[in-house]
Amino acid sequence: MWRIREMDARGEDGEDGMTETYAQALAEHGIEDVQRLYRPLLRRLKARDAGAYERAVARYRSEVEGVAGGGEALAAWLSYGAWLASRLEPGSLFTISEEGLAARAPDPFPTGPMLIHLPDAANRKGFLIAMPAAPSEAQRATADLLCE
Repeated sequence: MWRIREMDARGEDGEDGMTETYAQALAEHGIEDVQRLYRPLLRRLKARDAGAYERAVARYRSEVEGVAGGGEALAAWLSYGAWLASRLEPGSLFTISEEGLAARAPDPFPTGPMLIHLPDAANRKGFLIAMPAAPSEAQRATADLLCE
């Protein structure tokens, strides 16, 4: 699995080590690898608050790094991404259907091929938590309009 300490050393197109079961879970759920979505959030958190960044690293190590793989790893990553986004901007997590319709995501383990965190502040952009491997036009437009 990808390691947080390697985040700064790799660019957006860095090769991420994935377990076979994690890769299969992504394919089964039709989701792109979420790790690339979380690197910018971690960099932003690190620049804003070193203590919060260290807590994010600790949470990653305790809740994501040790998960064996497959569906459990995917659930751990999605939960971590939602938590990370909420550290940057208080808000709510939503699933976006292929038609572009939003619904509040279930707690504590969000699911869905497209998940976005929308800040409570109306003048703030949201964060992608999960993106379909083949997003619909409506999903792409939603991401472009609402997310960084």
